[in-house]
Amino acid sequence: MKKLFHLLFLLIFFNLYSQNIQTEFFVNENQIEESFKLNSRIEKLFTQNSKDSILVVTETKNDSLFSIYVKNNGQKDVLLIPQDNKLTLIQEAFTQDKKWKPIEFWVNSDCGMSYLKKINIKSGEIIGLRSKKYKGNFKTKIRFKLLINKQVYYSNSITASINTSKFEKSAWYNRFKEMYYPDKSDKEVENIFFLNE
Repeated sequence: MKKLFHLLFLLIFFNLYSQNIQTEFFVNENQIEESFKLNSRIEKLFTQNSKDSILVVTETKNDSLFSIYVKNNGQKDVLLIPQDNKLTLIQEAFTQDKKWKPIEFWVNSDCGMSYLKKINIKSGEIIGLRSKKYKGNFKTKIRFKLLINKQVYYSNSITASINTSKFEKSAWYNRFKEMYYPDKSDKEVENIFFLNE
């Protein structure tokens, strides 16, 4: 019964979500690109010298999407277990007072069917994702925050525009908090939703 309620909630939720995505603080909806094709232009985006085991680069794909590329920069394969073909990822934006702040949040699924697919990224391999690009009247910098195996990685930052209302916790945030973590403190929920742990 609980799963049926969640399914019904999600159907209503995504209908309303599509109407409010530009203005409201919402869940990240990235997707791993199954048809991703690596080329020399994308490879050149990773020319920086870094000792990080995972590198993340983003660029604007079009008016409504960002492209995100994730490279295994380590010596060993990295096993990813996506959630419904999504990586654990959120967008952050640079505020007027020069601080990075989330403009999205992440919710872990409690359905085992969400984690059936596994992806093995070999050393040096790059995978591609896409994520929504917002529009608004506040020109700022955007970056992506990625969580893999309890380690956080950040993308480069790029110029974009958003509505400043994206910085404010929405009713959606509070609904998910009440549904999944009713007994946790605000700080504990922020740490989970903002990929701080």
